[in-house]
Amino acid sequence: MMVTAIENFLFFSSLLSLLCYTVAWAVRRGEMKKWWQPHPQTLARLYAAAVAFPPALGAWLVAASLLPQAWLGEQSFAASHPAPHHQLHLLGDLTASLEPGLAYATLVFALAATSFAVWSVVRGYLGVSSVIDRLGMNSTPPASSRVAFVEQLATKRRLGVGVVLSDYPFSFVWGFGRSRLVLSSGLLCVLTEAELAGLLEHEAAHHVRRDNLTKLALALLGHLSLAFPLSWRLLQWRAEQVEMICDEVAAARTTAPLEIAEALVKLRRLTRHIPGIASSAPLASSFCPDDASGFERRVLRIVALAETPPDAQRAQALSRSPAGEALSLAATFAMTLLLIIALMPLAVHEIVETLIRFIR
Repeated sequence: MMVTAIENFLFFSSLLSLLCYTVAWAVRRGEMKKWWQPHPQTLARLYAAAVAFPPALGAWLVAASLLPQAWLGEQSFAASHPAPHHQLHLLGDLTASLEPGLAYATLVFALAATSFAVWSVVRGYLGVSSVIDRLGMNSTPPASSRVAFVEQLATKRRLGVGVVLSDYPFSFVWGFGRSRLVLSSGLLCVLTEAELAGLLEHEAAHHVRRDNLTKLALALLGHLSLAFPLSWRLLQWRAEQVEMICDEVAAARTTAPLEIAEALVKLRRLTRHIPGIASSAPLASSFCPDDASGFERRVLRIVALAETPPDAQRAQALSRSPAGEALSLAATFAMTLLLIIALMPLAVHEIVETLIRFIR
């Protein structure tokens, strides 16, 4: 039963991943061609949904299709589930000739996907230490007034601070629950106070939004299909939009978007020849991007915010954590599943098998 559920889950999640990626790619293509210009929050949600929707719906379909057998009992299930659908057993008839090899391959993939997801998290933690060690700890301490300025703003946003003695200018938010802002003494030296305020508000927005935790959850969900390389691409597109969202929040709170743009340009100029935190620690939110196209798009949008200042209430909404939305979706998943099993236990099972018949 468990192997059957995993086989069907991989089939549905992979098929849905291909469909969702196609839709997301078409939307991005239109946005890049400037056929339409949705808000970054809209695109970020679309890309997140394209990653999370396939495994969630796949799990729902498998649960709604296979649980009635346990719910009704073997004899009642067989009596109320006549041929020809009953002969299909979802993907069982299609994959019968491949067993038991397919079952072993399915279990190996599930184990490999789980191991890779865990390794990605561990790699993220080790990546931060590796980058900091590579950059060196040979800088002179920053001015105490700058450190006090950073700590004051970070305390206001309930964000811990760690200053690394390095001439290389960098900053990132690290952690999932109690996030910590890590920045270098070199960054404190090269930015003006106004530029530093914009950068700090940007990083604080990542902390308030729980972006690292969301990124981790989506990364784990993205490994739950055979089309996981497409999920990586979607996560890259989403990360670009999230940076634009945090730029808008910072611009609204500082009312100085051009200072944020100047900080981004200045840091890009100083760090473009050295791999940054964004590539070395994929689960950290870094202010300065590694890719040139993402950098250019961000700067142009920040400059546009100077002409059309962002609304403070809109910025407040953008800085909210998605925890409420996640809980609502989880509740919807559970309630609809319970209702369909209690009221129409075979409905989804028969619909799914009817669809599979067209694949044969």
